[in-house]
Amino acid sequence: MKKLYQILATIVLLLIAACSSDDNASTTSTPDEATGIYTLAAVNVSPAQDVNEDGSSSTNLLEEMSCLSGTLTLNADASWRLTLVRLNVTSITGGQFFIECSDSDSSSGTWTNSNGQISLNGSFEPTVYLLSSNTLTRQLSEELPGFQSIVFEKQ
Repeated sequence: MKKLYQILATIVLLLIAACSSDDNASTTSTPDEATGIYTLAAVNVSPAQDVNEDGSSSTNLLEEMSCLSGTLTLNADASWRLTLVRLNVTSITGGQFFIECSDSDSSSGTWTNSNGQISLNGSFEPTVYLLSSNTLTRQLSEELPGFQSIVFEKQ
């Protein structure tokens, strides 16, 4: 009889453990919703800059610099590749900066999607982008010249 109680107690414990829920568990989205090719849509700065010296300032450097471009590819096999034109930034005065395009830089690695947070992993700390519809946004808070965010749109 004692053996039967031990078996029943074990079964009950297994059932309780199997049925318990973890409210803090993260849900991983399917990679299909994020996979694709994204092109650079915005490099947002504050304050607005007049990099091309046409008399009109903008908070989006893509409106000021025709040489600025980038492509981010998220593959279904969880690999990614980013090609992005680098920027050289020199402070002028009064919150204005001299910004010019440099050469193109490429990097790659693996990615994960957890609740719409796309984490790019490579030979550096993970970089997190927020996925919203067909847009990936990386929030920044860098000074000089106050880079706010980088935005990619799915093609």
